[in-house]
Amino acid sequence: MKIGLVGEAPIDTMSLKTILLKRYSSLEFVELLKNKITGSSLDNKKTKTELSIECKFHKPDAIILIRDLDGFQTDKYRDKQLQRKQFFKDITKCIKKIDAIPLLNIWELEALIFADINAFNMHYGCEIVFNGNPMEVENPKEELFKLNQKYSSSHNEKIFQKSDFDMIYNNCSYFNDFIKKFETTVFSN
Repeated sequence: MKIGLVGEAPIDTMSLKTILLKRYSSLEFVELLKNKITGSSLDNKKTKTELSIECKFHKPDAIILIRDLDGFQTDKYRDKQLQRKQFFKDITKCIKKIDAIPLLNIWELEALIFADINAFNMHYGCEIVFNGNPMEVENPKEELFKLNQKYSSSHNEKIFQKSDFDMIYNNCSYFNDFIKKFETTVFSN
């Protein structure tokens, strides 16, 4: 089965692919719109047209749509939540008969690094302790940099190679919810 990945940056799609391959190595993950989009360019009509064309070429069975909320799931960020929901609806219309699975990162994908801080420690040779909720970390990229100034989001894929899937799954409820939707969509067909 082939799963397409669409995200705000190639770093995000590669990072998620790395995490998912830890548990779903029998699936093929294909990055769509690779190096063609960044951030909010996912919202424009041209990108949606390009995605439709890439779907015809790659023929994925399902697509994971990765977006950052850049905020918390609170009333204060309600407008952003509504924008992301509209994005997921618009893309679903664009790709027609292909199942779309949304992954809405709270703040940024880097919150998942906090869900398994041991991978960060292994990568940088440090001993950071984090016992909090990764969904409550505001601006995770900045916080990771504060913890170790060698940190760069370009290292995310290598950090996630060292991560423990179950640790991320158990410590981050939005990732847990995403995996349940992913498994229901992919394995119930």
